[in-house]
Amino acid sequence: MLSSIYKNNVESNNLVNRNITKPKKNNQLIVLIITLISILVIFTLEKTLLNIFEYNDLLKRTNTMLIKHGFSLKKIYIIGKYNLKEKEIVDTAKLIKGQSIFNINLNEVYNNLLLNEWIENVQIKRSLPNTIEIKIKEKKPLAILQTKLGNKLITEDGSIISIANIHDFKNKLPIITGENANIKAFSIITILKQQQDLYKNVWSISYVNNRRWDIHLKQGVTILLPKFNLNKAWNTINFLHKKYQILDLGLTEIDLRNHNKIFGIINLKKTN
Repeated sequence: MLSSIYKNNVESNNLVNRNITKPKKNNQLIVLIITLISILVIFTLEKTLLNIFEYNDLLKRTNTMLIKHGFSLKKIYIIGKYNLKEKEIVDTAKLIKGQSIFNINLNEVYNNLLLNEWIENVQIKRSLPNTIEIKIKEKKPLAILQTKLGNKLITEDGSIISIANIHDFKNKLPIITGENANIKAFSIITILKQQQDLYKNVWSISYVNNRRWDIHLKQGVTILLPKFNLNKAWNTINFLHKKYQILDLGLTEIDLRNHNKIFGIINLKKTN
């Protein structure tokens, strides 16, 4: 335990902060000073005078003394959680209240938290005598990827959150399909969101043949976008709908793949 304390507190790590605040009680400060002196003595004697059993016993007694004088984990502050629950974060970090505050390896906590698919980055701070602060940055959910194996939540960087509850997002995010659609999704959704009134009608987006997109709207219309000049094509649909209500004409498809022409397919059964 104490060897990890020594190592963790002398290494420089930009992602892990070790903040020591002054204990409120004078006796805690005294215990801390004595403990630090003991650590130096232990490491001096570790490979010379003490055998392994004596060394471990001394570590155990020192650890017990620290806990007895208030240097144990009592508070865990978490900042930046949106989709994760506090218990999930604490369990992933493998933090146990009541353990010695010095016995917590911040590098291990950091690495444990990064194993969670939701977490993009994390900062951890130890504040004496009894607090660990965790600041996380979650990945942002983007869409629901529909595959033969089921539906998965994807984030802005294209990664898949397999542990996410899809039902929490099914009415908030569009569905995307197609090979490599998760990798390309952020760019197309960024374009679609530029016309917010139009984007509200999007319920599904299909990546076709690894080259272009079809946009399925709630009105029952499919917009066939070209491979290039997607912004221009999407702005054209927005203009035509505002001026002529093109999405309310009973069309089933609007084809913009030819930059010189716009083709529309009418569902005759709908119009009769």
